[in-house]
Amino acid sequence: MKWLFSGRKAIRHLLKLQQYHVNNDKHSLPRLYYAPNPLRFSISMELPYVFSCKKYSNSSILNDTESTKRLKLIFLYVFMNLIQTCILCLHCFITILCRSMNYNKHESSNKKVDLEIMTRSVLKPASPTPHHLKTFKLSILDQMILDIYSPLILFIPNSDKASVNDVITKRSKHLKDTLSHILTQFYPMAGEVKDSLHIECNDKGVYYIEARVNQTLEDFLSYPDDEKARALNPESPRTVESSIGNFVIGIQVNIFNCGGIGLSTSVSHKIFDGHTYFTFMKAWAAATRGSPETLAPSFMAYEVFPNNPCLELSMPASKLLTTKFLSTKRFLFNSTALARLKSQAVACSSSSTSLTSRAATRTEATSAIIWKAAAKAALNIRPFGPRSPHAFGSSVNLRKRASPPLPSESIGNIVDTTAAICFPESQPDLATLMAQIRESIAKVDSNHIESMKGEKGHEKINEMLRGLNHLMDVIDVQDCVVSSSLLNSGMYEMDFGWGKPIWFYNMNPGFNRVVYLNDTPKGGGVEATVTLSLEEMEIFERDSELLSYAIVDPSPLQFLNQKNSRNGL
Repeated sequence: MKWLFSGRKAIRHLLKLQQYHVNNDKHSLPRLYYAPNPLRFSISMELPYVFSCKKYSNSSILNDTESTKRLKLIFLYVFMNLIQTCILCLHCFITILCRSMNYNKHESSNKKVDLEIMTRSVLKPASPTPHHLKTFKLSILDQMILDIYSPLILFIPNSDKASVNDVITKRSKHLKDTLSHILTQFYPMAGEVKDSLHIECNDKGVYYIEARVNQTLEDFLSYPDDEKARALNPESPRTVESSIGNFVIGIQVNIFNCGGIGLSTSVSHKIFDGHTYFTFMKAWAAATRGSPETLAPSFMAYEVFPNNPCLELSMPASKLLTTKFLSTKRFLFNSTALARLKSQAVACSSSSTSLTSRAATRTEATSAIIWKAAAKAALNIRPFGPRSPHAFGSSVNLRKRASPPLPSESIGNIVDTTAAICFPESQPDLATLMAQIRESIAKVDSNHIESMKGEKGHEKINEMLRGLNHLMDVIDVQDCVVSSSLLNSGMYEMDFGWGKPIWFYNMNPGFNRVVYLNDTPKGGGVEATVTLSLEEMEIFERDSELLSYAIVDPSPLQFLNQKNSRNGL
């Protein structure tokens, strides 16, 4: 495949240097236009007679010999594109065939997940929601979020070696009872989404499933992949469903033969951001282990960011939804690799001392190397001009950035999305990409958040949405990567009373070109879950620079009973 990409790229660069502009003369013919910014070809079909080729920057007619040579280059470029498309289609077909046969290079992954549903129920709050709380108003930040379910799973080992029978009869029941009690505090989660403006807190409950997995947790985590993890998701609500009139949460408690548990949740994005999920799970864990500490959720989001029935636009995230076959891989950056990444200077153009003086964060460092590899993969597949952009979006938690800070336990989508731009043809280095990401995130400061508050913030948010939607119109949706981070959330400190989790995994609800950044259980590393198209992942996962820092699809078992966690491996 490499020779094909190299040859096609060489011809593309030659064409760019020659700067073609092929017009139709007096006769009707197919017209092929070369647009240097961005570099794209388009064909308009008419009846062909004669081609007349003109140099892009000069109106003089080229001689027949030179014209013929250049036309041959153009047709060779188109021909190589056609060959590449056929090869990629064949590759996709083989990949799909292999997946349908459940093929994997690891013998332990050859088997489907043997899972038996034991019980299905609707779990209601322990006490009814008071009448004055029956209508929960969503904030404008919830309002503009795409209506989709996010699947997440937490794997908890059986650290105290309790019998499987005890896990089924006692622990599972205890999980159920404590969840019922915390739903009285998190009452909107037991309600029903009526529209983009409010949840009816009618105590509809949570769809709750208990399942038995005929496999040990150790076997399952030896070679985990995205498809195996999805097999543990609750059957409803699914990512493809709308939350309108549906459950806000679906939960499946998966009990392994060893007594380990896979706690899988499917949560509505209309009220859940990553931090809300963590707050909810932390409260459930505290109640389950019998902690005297109570965690009271804060429902102040609507008061700060009231919704707007006349909102003009929504987040352009729906453009990233796809029905294409995608590939999801995990990339582990241990502390040693992160130290090397973070040691590079951040080339900020800003004169602000706060932006230029500090070293790169884990988010900036890992985002930059992933962005660079993703842009290079796109460059090898699609033509880019010198000013053809590639974007990197970051989801930013507003809670600590507001002045004064919003409560940490604030419930809802209290986030904003920023965008950084690079030009892949210029081959930007990591220092530049880190700076672009840092500067884009820095714009979400207390002043920016203040401008979004109250009814006066409605126009500001409409303006932001117009800008984001315009950006997605200008930039091909294929040339955009969006990242979400739960780094430093404390996910691996969450204890239900039976030991801390061994692995946390958040699954893609159906977006293309999405990155999730999570902590590792030990060692201060970063696990990045990356979803790309099949053809882009084929190039991305073989990027030599990326692989000099990251390990692909590692087993979480490396963190179990780890003696030396200094390097995170």
